Amino acid sequence: MRDKLSSALRASAKGSGWTARRDLLTRRVDNSVLAIHPRRGAPDIFEFRAKPLAWDDLLWSTLQIDGNEKLPASFRFTGAFTCDTPALDHMDFVRTSSPEALASQMLSFARNCHGKPALWKDYDLNDVIAAEPRHEPYRYHQTCVLDRICAGDRQAAQMICSDVLAGALDCRITLSAIDKQMPLDATGRRPSLNFFELAKIWLSRN
Repeated sequence: MRDKLSSALRASAKGSGWTARRDLLTRRVDNSVLAIHPRRGAPDIFEFRAKPLAWDDLLWSTLQIDGNEKLPASFRFTGAFTCDTPALDHMDFVRTSSPEALASQMLSFARNCHGKPALWKDYDLNDVIAAEPRHEPYRYHQTCVLDRICAGDRQAAQMICSDVLAGALDCRITLSAIDKQMPLDATGRRPSLNFFELAKIWLSRN
């Protein structure tokens, strides 16, 4: 079914401004990237997500990863080294045996969400996280750090990092990488650091 949906989405998305990849629709609009996809674990629901391009760009700068900004917009929602974002809207879709009908519903929902810029432009990340039904704030601590830095609130970003590293915040998910500017140890290696350690280093250098 997923392969048939992928083919139907590609056909439906032609000329729409949306790009289809597997069961995901994405679109870049100004400085944001938008996405529609079936909810993971609940495929009878479509979810709409959006985030500023700056969040992932800053994430890659923090992790010292080059080149990801050149990848397709879909990577910002499917790639391993990307920031997680809560759903901004959702829609229960009509279960159908036709992949074409399902793709049409997805595209209609995508157009509807795109047409409501107040939904996805400059939303308050904390409010959306608090309102998300599954309520898993630990998924978004990294994204909150990126959001605070982009908003110019470096002190708040530092506090989140410090609270996570001190164990004061429940954080079950974090990316890791090396600091390429750190001297090599006796074995000729550099230690792996988590995102919050690397974010504090980034803030000290920028």
